[in-house]
Amino acid sequence: NGEDPPLFDREKAPLIEPRFGTKFWVEDLSKDLIQRWIDAAKPQLPSSELALDLPPKNPYIPLKFDLKPLPADDSEHPLLNCSVKVCISVGRKKSWFPAAITKYKTEKKSHRLSLSYEDEGEKWHVLDAPETYDKFAGERETLEVGHEGSFDGGKIKFRVTAVPREGEGIVFNYGDSGHDDDVEDGAAFPPIPPAAPASRLPLLVHDEKSFKLWHLQDRKFKRPLADLRIRFLCEGMNDSALNQACMALFCKLCNDALAETCYLASVCELGSSLYPTDSGFSMRVHGFDHNLLDLAREVLRVVMGFRGREGECDLPKTIKDGRFDACLEVQLRQWSNAGMDASAFSATLRLLCIRPSVMSKFAKLKALEGITVSKFVQVMNKLLKRLSVEAFYHGNVNRKDADEAANIITEALTRHHVGLPKKKLPTKLVLKAKHAIDHHLIVAPTIDPKDPNTAVEVYFQFGKDDNSSDAIRQRVLIDLLEQILHEPLYNQIRTKETFGYEVSCGARWTYGVSGMSFRVVTACKSAEEASTRIDDFLKSFRSEFDSMDDETFMEHLVGLAKNKLENFDSLEEETGSHWSEITEGRYDFEAYRKEVLMMRTVSKKQLIDVYDEWLHPFCENGKPKKRRKMVLHIIGSGDGPASLGRPAIEDEKAVGDQIDHLLHQFHASVKKESWGRIAFGRGNAV
Repeated sequence: NGEDPPLFDREKAPLIEPRFGTKFWVEDLSKDLIQRWIDAAKPQLPSSELALDLPPKNPYIPLKFDLKPLPADDSEHPLLNCSVKVCISVGRKKSWFPAAITKYKTEKKSHRLSLSYEDEGEKWHVLDAPETYDKFAGERETLEVGHEGSFDGGKIKFRVTAVPREGEGIVFNYGDSGHDDDVEDGAAFPPIPPAAPASRLPLLVHDEKSFKLWHLQDRKFKRPLADLRIRFLCEGMNDSALNQACMALFCKLCNDALAETCYLASVCELGSSLYPTDSGFSMRVHGFDHNLLDLAREVLRVVMGFRGREGECDLPKTIKDGRFDACLEVQLRQWSNAGMDASAFSATLRLLCIRPSVMSKFAKLKALEGITVSKFVQVMNKLLKRLSVEAFYHGNVNRKDADEAANIITEALTRHHVGLPKKKLPTKLVLKAKHAIDHHLIVAPTIDPKDPNTAVEVYFQFGKDDNSSDAIRQRVLIDLLEQILHEPLYNQIRTKETFGYEVSCGARWTYGVSGMSFRVVTACKSAEEASTRIDDFLKSFRSEFDSMDDETFMEHLVGLAKNKLENFDSLEEETGSHWSEITEGRYDFEAYRKEVLMMRTVSKKQLIDVYDEWLHPFCENGKPKKRRKMVLHIIGSGDGPASLGRPAIEDEKAVGDQIDHLLHQFHASVKKESWGRIAFGRGNAV
């Protein structure tokens, strides 16, 4: 009860747990206290003095599940997004042309539909007998393939050839079963849906004082759900490991302060998260749209409670006593346990090499050694002083809801908000791997001293991707190389030769710089053997391109095109795709469609040319060729060849210093030469 003294005397110096530095106290338990615990554990009726009551009402329980109406100039109709064939007079003949119905509106009592044709042309038509479609508006009947109707007073007849499934947008189909079979067999290119109208893509609805908000009302999944994502860019994030470490601790403290609120929201299917990024921090609130903005307001209240506190040396009142040390301990432990997997650490180390503004976990751990509350507050005051904010609100939310979200964010920022000029934004520069015959070799031990596995990653850097037509072609060719190489690489090195249990390759896109990596994780081969085997594979596979017939090449093209044209499986997945375009600053919300359009112009010769330029280890005359290549060896401590070349380490705690030294060496070797700031175009690829 409240009269009992504290069990632990916090005035005494704590003991320190050796591995993670956890503070703890030890006290003897009195016999009287133990007996009282035993007595309290016995079944008994509650005291008459105990006040029992129902818990308070959860403020996040959703009560409204209706779908918000769509704008009048682009509303819902059963034919919307369907693929049709229309009969149009061409001279004296009538011909059938494929088209997709992209928009619907009512105008002067007429029902008008916009049709987009294969040649990208668009035209509005008046729907005849619109009342016949009322039966399809509910769930009484479903519009099916084969439905027929007419436009413009019977002048144009149409037949439905494809109806969108749940989650699909605009569908496009030639209405030719023979062509559909050819597409399925990989012998014909799949039909490409027309470009989505501007109203179906994220729209910038707020842009002032370094705050932008994008909005998109859902039309595909038709659920009472929404997703709000906000990114905060902070001045000075690139300056030091201390700044980046304090930002991670800041997010940990805010999440801790919001634990009770987030629990109440989570039982109502409302989720939230707050996490650090390379350039600041981001937050997300998602779930039922009703009350979602109330949760966002509360998260912002806690987050913004750290702003405008110049001269203060203590934490805001939203952070409870004792939580700073607890959150600091959790953060340090999280970094101490990170990177234990050799495969994942190879990718992390590659990114740390080419992204000099991102600090390693080892540097962050050092930066937080002995940090005090006053020092932490001082750093956060500086980081949060000037912000650039960008947000995206997507789902069952209309323009009015988007304006409300903008107001909530603005109100949270306004009191102390000072915008961050574009020139002061944290940089995302990517270093150039040297273009040479010899390559960069980074050799590091596994962080886990008992890990028997060795991971080898061979990374090739190709060039800038500014979303121009040439860049889109480059991107498509890289994806096509991955499509063709992935299975043979795995079959040869993993299945037939059992070089390692993990063998893979994949395209890499790092802040506007394109590349490709090959990875082998093994416990039976040395790192040198694995990296040499990758180059041998690239050399031997060159002949496969020469012998590849047109039919096989077409199958690869069609397979890649179909993958790129696949629909999103959920609102979350679609939001994530659009959000990545916003955070990367590319804003090309139909990039995949443009890539498929570009694929129609790609030839086998173009693919062979870039393979020879980027990946093949030798020139035509047999001499070694210059490539932008990095090789990373993460060497484990297992028995046999896999541990050959592992750097000697006298003290496990020195691993971090050694890896940071490797990073400094790499940055110095390339003289910190970067690809520069990359300005993205809108990619007009046809």
